[in-house]
Amino acid sequence: MPAYLHLTREGIKRTDLALELDPTEKGMLSYTLGQAMCQIVAEHLLTVRFFMHVSRYADTYGLTFAPGQSRADFFGPRYSGTWVVAEAKGRSGPLDHETRQAMEAQKRTVKTVSGKVPEISYACAVDFPSKGGAMRLTAIDPEENEPGAVDLPVDLDLFALAYYTPFLDAFAHRPPRLLGDYVVTGFESVGVTLGLLAPVLHRIERAVRLNDTSGLYGDVTRILDRYARESTTRFTDGTLFAADWNHRPDLLRRERPEPAAEQIRELHEVYRMVDVQEGPSREESMREEDWNWWRLPPATGGLPGIFPPVDVAE
Repeated sequence: MPAYLHLTREGIKRTDLALELDPTEKGMLSYTLGQAMCQIVAEHLLTVRFFMHVSRYADTYGLTFAPGQSRADFFGPRYSGTWVVAEAKGRSGPLDHETRQAMEAQKRTVKTVSGKVPEISYACAVDFPSKGGAMRLTAIDPEENEPGAVDLPVDLDLFALAYYTPFLDAFAHRPPRLLGDYVVTGFESVGVTLGLLAPVLHRIERAVRLNDTSGLYGDVTRILDRYARESTTRFTDGTLFAADWNHRPDLLRRERPEPAAEQIRELHEVYRMVDVQEGPSREESMREEDWNWWRLPPATGGLPGIFPPVDVAE
């Protein structure tokens, strides 16, 4: 991403390297930006806690759509319990008049989710009005349904399981460690650390092992609400994602930049090491046969994207 994008006072702009990409590569960059910005709109403007691709749920639980049947890209519940459905678009150039008209005329492709009409169903497009200009985002909420709009028979407990399963997969293939209230694993080759609140992971793992998802969504949201009240999480779904994509000494031949004091203070607060006996995350009930994340080794040394690159327990 740093190779193709940079942040300016005017907004997010493309680098010279991005402007030199061929049409297929520009299309992939625009697609990625469209998907990412669609989720940012959902989380920060529409208060969606869990925003998941429709295919993630459909592929897991065998939902099929008629050939040629259109449907939105993403969906998720708001804190209020209502649903949001979204379709993401990306353009490497300006959003032309025809595309904007098509977005305004576009009908809702999802009629109901779990038997409820989505409160908001929007199309979101990212474009670059000029070659050197800042990225722009356009979101439109149509009011009418397509004649062939689909119903998504979603079970909230299964939704939660599908949402968090990739973290179980990650921890199964990389040795997990304990960092404050999080279970984390690092992917040094791509400069990324991935994590999940330990009590959430514990509850998801129990559902998988016992093959019983009853009450899973409610349990997870209660755990997250408690952490939200204590302001000890950065992302509303209890995940942790940290990336360090600026330091490649083998390529850039430069010294690692020192993190700002405020950045260190903030990250220490977010990823604080809590007392094993008194921390709020230890309130979750534990069964003898459960995966005991208390026994994980602490995350020491540098983790990709997390400053400072020293023993975090200190």
